[in-house]
Amino acid sequence: MGRVFFNTRKNVVEISAAKTVLPSDSGTLFMINQASAYAITLPAPATALDGWHCEFIVGTVGSYANTITCTGTDLFHGFDIDMEAGAYGATEGTGIDVITLISGVTKGDRVSIMCDGTSYYYIAHAADAAHITVAAE
Repeated sequence: MGRVFFNTRKNVVEISAAKTVLPSDSGTLFMINQASAYAITLPAPATALDGWHCEFIVGTVGSYANTITCTGTDLFHGFDIDMEAGAYGATEGTGIDVITLISGVTKGDRVSIMCDGTSYYYIAHAADAAHITVAAE
């Protein structure tokens, strides 16, 4: 009998306009197209549930910024690393509300997000300083 392989490929979805991500999108790899400015809204953590996760990767660089938000405040906790100077930034305590992929990021810059049912935890990797910024509203 031959080998049996399972399909382990990720679901890949291109985003080029405003998008509301659904709880059923857990595990999805979203490719960001910066052809226009738009917001990506994640489901509330209590709706996404423990273990929900996704990743955003810049696939098409453009001259517009894109944001990742969630209904609620102070729900993102994590850190970002840029390879320009090996620097990093961290969010602690009350957390942040917005993750922004600025205009002119580098193709391949990325944000990975995981949910515990109460908050979101992120790791952002960027080629240059300030390509991915975070802020409280």
